[in-house]
Amino acid sequence: MKTVTNVINSITLAVALSTITLVTKVQADSSFSVNSTYVDTHDNNGTHYEESRSLSSTEDTHDDLTLSALHETQSTVDVSNNAVSEDTHTNEEKKTSDDTHANSAHANSESSAIYPKKISQVPYSALGVLPTSAHANSESSAIYPKRISQVPYSALGVLPTSEADEQFSYGDDPLQTIYTWHGRSSTNEKYADKALIFIHGGCWLNAYGYEHAKGMYHALAELGMGVYVTEYRRVGDEGGGWPGSLDDVTQAISTALKRIENEGRYTNIYIAGHSAGGHLALLAAQRLSSSSLSLSRANIKRIIGLAAITDIQSYAMGHNSCQSATAKFMNGTPEDVPTAYQRATPRPTHGSLPITLLQGDADSIVPARHAVLSGTNPKIIKNGGHFDWLHPESTSFDALLEVISEHDE
Repeated sequence: MKTVTNVINSITLAVALSTITLVTKVQADSSFSVNSTYVDTHDNNGTHYEESRSLSSTEDTHDDLTLSALHETQSTVDVSNNAVSEDTHTNEEKKTSDDTHANSAHANSESSAIYPKKISQVPYSALGVLPTSAHANSESSAIYPKRISQVPYSALGVLPTSEADEQFSYGDDPLQTIYTWHGRSSTNEKYADKALIFIHGGCWLNAYGYEHAKGMYHALAELGMGVYVTEYRRVGDEGGGWPGSLDDVTQAISTALKRIENEGRYTNIYIAGHSAGGHLALLAAQRLSSSSLSLSRANIKRIIGLAAITDIQSYAMGHNSCQSATAKFMNGTPEDVPTAYQRATPRPTHGSLPITLLQGDADSIVPARHAVLSGTNPKIIKNGGHFDWLHPESTSFDALLEVISEHDE
């Protein structure tokens, strides 16, 4: 019996020694299992792939496991023949993770390619809270401008605003009214002698009144500029549409010019319109230039279109919500009323007032091609959206101020 016991003890000891040797070898071996998931956005329509593979001791674990490396590996891995169960993968990952993070700094550095401490998928908003220096900011400002773009319509409703300082009529209808924001006292006298007569947009529809751009009027007044905002009858109002809306805008501009001249407060005048309002502003200036009223004698420096609709015939063929409203404004399609569309197309002539067309190249409502109009000076804003012009913190708003500053002499 004692001999049998000794034999059993010897066998047990041998098994234990073998186990210890095996464990030591496994721990010393740098091979480990990796379970990675990624999205292939190039050739597989965004399909998710799960991959399990082993990295041998000859592989350099200090190199980044890049997407290109994963693509190369994907072509050589047969996922369907994966013989390792989910439980096994879970246990191996847990063991590898525990060992990696519990061991020395050397072990952590070797596994950094698989368990990186650095973050990924950084949102754009996170960049704004990073530590910076004046040098870094100056070098990167051209690439990451502080001013915003692609302003949604909803953002206009939360801007600081103020009520008009005064209002006056240019007709009998309550909608035939001009609202005025006078320039505030400011240490910057750059805009103190300037007035802007503004025609708001809104697809020519009465669903959109002058109020939606109050943040813009307020900001311009804070800079010291006078702002004369024209309300007018639109589609849905009696007398609105074509040509009633243009008749209103033409009369409003004439009335505002006379008022400004009589008050003598502003000596440099600009006429601007946004979107459908830009379309009407261009046509009204064209009318007034050919009338008895000499716009050049009225100290008008420039006509400015902000995402102005300049080719109404092609615009009517579009399918966005504003383009679809064109036929309502014109009382028909280009095929129905071709003469009306011809008359509703701005045609600057030689000797007319200078015109600048400001346009964002990422405008989803008025395509950038509307800034191409013979006899005008186009300026394209990179990544500019349709409503950026009305937001005082946008690059497009800055571009408007630059145009006004350039032509104030």
